[in-house]
Amino acid sequence: MSNKKQKKKTKLIILLITLLFLVILSVLLLLSIISKPTISYNINNFNEDYANISVDIKDKSLIRRNYEIAIDNNLNVDENTIWQTYERNNTYDLKSDTYYIHTRDSLNNVVSSDSIINSTLYIDIKDNLKYPFYPINEDIDIDYKVLTIGKDENFIIQSSDENIISIKDNKLHTNGVGNCTITISSNNISDSIDIEVTDLYTGIDTDSMSKPILNKTICDITQAHKLDEVLRIMIEDAGYQTRAGVVAAARFLTLQFPYRLAYFAESGKLDSTNDPRLSDGEGRYYHKGLYLSEDKFDDLVASIYGKKYWGQYFMEDTTDDHSRDAEFLEGGLTTADLGSSLYKMKRPNGLDCGGFVSWCYYNAGFDFGDMGAGGPGTYGMSMLGERVSISDELLKSDRIKAGDLCGFIGHVGIVVGVEDDYIWIADTIRSGTKVRRYERNIESFNALGADAFTYFMLMDD
Repeated sequence: MSNKKQKKKTKLIILLITLLFLVILSVLLLLSIISKPTISYNINNFNEDYANISVDIKDKSLIRRNYEIAIDNNLNVDENTIWQTYERNNTYDLKSDTYYIHTRDSLNNVVSSDSIINSTLYIDIKDNLKYPFYPINEDIDIDYKVLTIGKDENFIIQSSDENIISIKDNKLHTNGVGNCTITISSNNISDSIDIEVTDLYTGIDTDSMSKPILNKTICDITQAHKLDEVLRIMIEDAGYQTRAGVVAAARFLTLQFPYRLAYFAESGKLDSTNDPRLSDGEGRYYHKGLYLSEDKFDDLVASIYGKKYWGQYFMEDTTDDHSRDAEFLEGGLTTADLGSSLYKMKRPNGLDCGGFVSWCYYNAGFDFGDMGAGGPGTYGMSMLGERVSISDELLKSDRIKAGDLCGFIGHVGIVVGVEDDYIWIADTIRSGTKVRRYERNIESFNALGADAFTYFMLMDD
């Protein structure tokens, strides 16, 4: 009897063990069915446009399942989610955004990762600043590329000197003269660019008469060339060999250059036997750019009082009486003074009226040659366009455009702006290069008396 009991007990134990095993197996199978896979990734490489990643889905289930995968910038899947068959050796190209990995098994169970990655991979500031240097009180746009895969990373733009360039809301603003380094950084990734700020040109300043007469050297050769490049870019932007390019040159010299140029200090036209452009007589200079460094006149073949760039005096002032210095500099001079030695001591080199206009046109791609304003019996700029006498009818019409010339006998200027109520004219006479605003009526023009313009040259042809 005891032997039978023992056998019965053994069978019961075996049954219980079997049941326990089946329960454990069932639980494991259930857990494997409902278990979620884990998603991992590896960044293979990246550049400024995208990152390439490999994705690995680890399945803890006892039952092998096939997966589909979707990678997008949506936290949750929806009807627009694009699924593709997952294979372990697949790679994916991701552009900069917030990306998530979603998986879906054959039972339509969806698993989504957190943001795939939370890092800035690439920062590059393009070395393509529009100008070689920038004026004070100017906003600057820099071109940069930041590649962030995953949740948006906050990148920081910093200035090495806020007194030169300040930054607010990731916008750059110039404050003072000097060189400044701008750095964009995020985590351990950064890039930087150097920007120079100058006072050799400004934004548009219509109060041209408040500017001082240029009577000194203001820059070295390198800075002079940079200023020439700024002028060239502005003319190109406006339109080379167009009236808009001519106006850009005139505006730059009168409204953005921070000095007035003295009215032409040499006297007499120069007729070079080789090339009339290779002379600096009558305030003309036939090279592109501004006349601010000695290398500009290396190839000049003719000069009356020596090769002097704008702002330099032709003769040393050895006079004892300096009582008229300011008078000569600001233009309070008489006809008798013009050819005197005193005049050449007291007035720095600059431009005469025809020299100013020809400089504007020449820099914009139109070469007038050694031509003056023109007068009775002489060929000059007054014969270049359609000459129309100033009248109220003309002033109130739409015939006058920026880039047209205007003048009176022996003088010429250039229209640099036309508005509903005003016409802006740039010229140079005794007070130096300047811009003046005229109302669109004959009284406004006549108010200047002997210096009043009497006709326009319409330059449509």
